[in-house]
Amino acid sequence: MRILFLTPDVPYPPRSGGTIKSMSVLRHLQRAHQVRVLCFRRAPLTPEQEAWTTEAGPIETVPLRRGRSAWNLLRSYAAGVPLSVLRNRSRPMFRLAAEELASEPFDAAFADGWLMAQYVPAGYRGLRVLHEHNAEHLMWQRQAELETSFGRRAVVRLEHMRVRNYESAIVRRFDVVFAVSQDDRVALEGLGARSGSVGLLPNIPQEGLLDRPELQAPGEPTLLFLGTLGWPPNAEGLRRFLRSGFPLLRSRRPDVRLVVAGAGTPRWLERLISKTPGVEFAGAVLDPEPLYRRARAFVDVGVGGSGTRVKVLNAMARGLPVVSLPWGLEGLGAVPGEHALVAEDQRGLADLLGQILENDARWLRLSEAGRTLVRERYVPEIAFAELDAALGATSGDLTPDRD
Repeated sequence: MRILFLTPDVPYPPRSGGTIKSMSVLRHLQRAHQVRVLCFRRAPLTPEQEAWTTEAGPIETVPLRRGRSAWNLLRSYAAGVPLSVLRNRSRPMFRLAAEELASEPFDAAFADGWLMAQYVPAGYRGLRVLHEHNAEHLMWQRQAELETSFGRRAVVRLEHMRVRNYESAIVRRFDVVFAVSQDDRVALEGLGARSGSVGLLPNIPQEGLLDRPELQAPGEPTLLFLGTLGWPPNAEGLRRFLRSGFPLLRSRRPDVRLVVAGAGTPRWLERLISKTPGVEFAGAVLDPEPLYRRARAFVDVGVGGSGTRVKVLNAMARGLPVVSLPWGLEGLGAVPGEHALVAEDQRGLADLLGQILENDARWLRLSEAGRTLVRERYVPEIAFAELDAALGATSGDLTPDRD
């Protein structure tokens, strides 16, 4: 098949959860299909990215840089779309996508994320596929529940309703919609997606992690949190852990260290990290392997959100035991106590982290079980089976009926 792949960011190099998933799906599609990529570039391409666009082409990028601001929020109200959609709205991209689909016989248009759904024209007659990295309305609903400020809670609740209405409209326009978890699938079906149109396209870890040698339990009591620090569920969860769970653990194990790594750190979070005893800030890292090798456990303190956590899959694939709040294992089919340790609150996190720091036998069991779970469920040939089936089932009938 010939597929037009629309994605919001240059997916190379894949370092965030979103680009890891986008790159995994793109590579999988390229093995069996002819794929053309259209994406935004939000900064000048690095030499590494320039080389990738040449080697992995055909790939075309469109410049776009539009931040969050009160003015853009007002513009989004006037346009009747959520703020994130307005921030990713581009006339050149509309024009380019329409021209590509009109001038070449693409069998399918693949919108990689809800932000790119707007670029699949209503009149396009090929197969329309939407890949929802998250059930966005569910994520906004949970974010509203976490807000403590009355004013911010009101704004987030309003945005949740706007996202829900928009997401409900777009899932109805696509022939196939993919969710990353069963919970997200149920949420998207509840928005009115076509009967039987919502499938599963689970997240998978970064390529190559399963192929690396087994880790050895380090003697030093070092914990790792690695994630996109600008993502509100991560930032808020880390704030809570630094103010509650981690100090409690330090009161029992004064030698314990926490390494925080990731991009997009808000200034308030940098200040909190810098003044919290026992915490090291690594910032954005190009290669997390030294951090994986140094750490005794991966702690996922994120709260809210939706979908599944790529950072948790990465840690499991690398063989690093995971200790998490309940959100961290949502949708993964992981058994608490077997594949990872799960705490209900900050005190529980401190308790479980203390156990994993001291028990080598339990460390080894969790390391092996996490890798086994990933091998059995979260490799492309298994996780992407429904995508292959959807494309294969339509390869003989590439102009499905439209409502």
